[in-house]
Amino acid sequence: MKLQNLNQAQLAAVQAPMGATMVLAGAGTGKTRVLTNRILYLVEECGVHPSEILAITFTNKAANEMKKRLYEFECHAEYMHISTIHSFCAFVLRREAERIGRSRSFSIYDEEEKKSVLKRLVRESCDDSSSGIVDKIADGISNIKNNAPEAMVSLAQNADVCVQSELDSMSKVTELGEGGVIKIIEEYNARLKGNNAVDFDDLLYFVHTLFKNYPEVLAQYRERYRHVLIDEFQDTNRVQYEIFRMLAGDGDIFVVGDDDQSIYSWRGADAYNLMKFSKDYPNCSVYKLQQNYRSTQAILDVANDIIAQNDNRFEKTLFTERKGGVKVQTFSAYNEQDEAYFVCEQIQGLLARGATYKDFALLMRINALSFSFEQQFRRYNIPYKVFGGFKFFERKEIKDAVAYLRLVVNPYDNEAFMRVINVPARRGIGDATLSALRNLSAEYGLPVIDVISDERNLESISGAARKKLAAFYALYVELVQASENMRVADFVHFMLEKLRFRETYMQADEEERALNIDAFEQSVIVFARENPDVSLSEYLQSVSLLSDADQAEDGNYVTIATIHAVKGLEFKTVFIVGMEEGIFPSTRSTYSKERMQEERRLMYVAATRAEDRLYLTRAISRFLWGQRKETFASRYFTQVQKFLQPPKPPATEWQLQDNAYLDKLERTPASHDGKKDVSAFKVGQVVMHQSFGRGIILNLKGDDAQIFFDNAGKKTLNLRFAPMTIVK
Repeated sequence: MKLQNLNQAQLAAVQAPMGATMVLAGAGTGKTRVLTNRILYLVEECGVHPSEILAITFTNKAANEMKKRLYEFECHAEYMHISTIHSFCAFVLRREAERIGRSRSFSIYDEEEKKSVLKRLVRESCDDSSSGIVDKIADGISNIKNNAPEAMVSLAQNADVCVQSELDSMSKVTELGEGGVIKIIEEYNARLKGNNAVDFDDLLYFVHTLFKNYPEVLAQYRERYRHVLIDEFQDTNRVQYEIFRMLAGDGDIFVVGDDDQSIYSWRGADAYNLMKFSKDYPNCSVYKLQQNYRSTQAILDVANDIIAQNDNRFEKTLFTERKGGVKVQTFSAYNEQDEAYFVCEQIQGLLARGATYKDFALLMRINALSFSFEQQFRRYNIPYKVFGGFKFFERKEIKDAVAYLRLVVNPYDNEAFMRVINVPARRGIGDATLSALRNLSAEYGLPVIDVISDERNLESISGAARKKLAAFYALYVELVQASENMRVADFVHFMLEKLRFRETYMQADEEERALNIDAFEQSVIVFARENPDVSLSEYLQSVSLLSDADQAEDGNYVTIATIHAVKGLEFKTVFIVGMEEGIFPSTRSTYSKERMQEERRLMYVAATRAEDRLYLTRAISRFLWGQRKETFASRYFTQVQKFLQPPKPPATEWQLQDNAYLDKLERTPASHDGKKDVSAFKVGQVVMHQSFGRGIILNLKGDDAQIFFDNAGKKTLNLRFAPMTIVK
């Protein structure tokens, strides 16, 4: 048996008896190791054939890492199905496509393409097709498909409270009323069907429908996958939970999750699915993983204390056997510039001690806080990347190239046709012609590419436009024929050369776009090398299902990100910034117990990203949303004070050197006699008090000053007698 490096709790979970098993894995407790070793245990100890194993991960990156580990164990991982839930559902739908009115070559629309279809439908129905309305309807459709999938059959006759709430919400932002909104949703689904396409939510929705309405289909996949393992179970939504429940039945199902890390309720995830699992499987085996291998005990103490305030949770207390480590540090800045300056100084100090830029992460509750830090990082020449920014496959030139591939694979994809008809170089096909083509497509019941294949269909279109469309169709036929006789990487190279992507961008002095096309081709080559027999359709599916985490780029830079964007990642040093009431926790969350519980989970996730050092910072005054306001410290910022070092003795030279922020500041002594001049003190100055430590002057009135101290809070002192040093 090859099981290695497992602690007692991990080993017990790995060797759990067949049936329903729930592993409650706290942050950094080695859940991936447990999942991998469970699969190894099933194959080597229990005699399970690898092809009977289905393992579901949260990201493609996690799936690939698991496969890599299993390959190293030589346990025939190539026969296992290890993927995300969306990839698994796409796999099922390719084989059952006819049952959902699609062909196996269907396209998968991303959020941008989904909203493009909706925007056109809204524009056809009312005057206002603004992004706010389109976004609201897009979110509503997603929520219904994920939380009330059975309602999509007949929205008008459905009495589901969730559905009615979504319809009411969508109706309020349009002039169409509930009936008009339902019509748009129904037409949206019809357009996707006509385009031989599905959206991201449809992958789940249709598999749920198939398993529920076609017992023979469910039986087929139950027989195939007798052992189902699911990672990040706390991030599942209703439709995902029910898919897993139907697929596993009363068989062998092994779920790993942490209710304390459930932070995606805004996109349908249900923190209580772990609780529901224990009720649906009352005899399930339950194991807790609490030994953390990532963070110091000082960091874990803070995280444990925050999350312990939540109720309706599985109680867990993280601990580590790591020795040493520094205390968590807090910092109250005068304003957001001071806050950013502090962060830069800390980074510079740690770099001088051997750290690298990639060791640091700057985490925030909302991305609106990033500007002052980006500005200061540029001044300090600190390389950084805003995580969750424009991803590689979201760049226009890449989406254009991928759209050509989609059209080659799926001629019904009218959205792909409309995207590529005038790229990379404009062919002079105007909006009026494109509108006419849409109408002809609807009239003849044919995809646009078939409409332009016969000039007799184009009598209503000008002669010049007909010639251009005929030339495009000839090009399209050449591409299709080439795709049938070439390997994926060879075909992509041929297509890019034929369409002159690089030359077009270079001639337009858009060198970066040309370089991105080079990078795109290289990514296809790498993918094809790792998947030698891959089809063009399979490559497109892999691109369509990339998540944010999958597209994160490696490099030596400081990561700036919202907390949601870094779940599953870890950094040696983490700064959680903007620790103020109204920001973290958010104002809206304070009116709801459920939302407040999720805010604590967010804080827990943020803290447990840190390996060695954790800083919490706030600004006493912050300019946000168009105005400057004095702020109140976040309750989490206040709560951690009990874990900090007590105020240090007088501000001696060694103390000042202990803080990298103060190292570079010029210090101005103030006399300690009763007659000292207080005119040197100004609002906004940083001071060092003999007993209270570092502080910032908030207000001055005569000889009295209101000062906020990092370790002692707000105090009013007489400047003539207070033993303080001005720190400029």
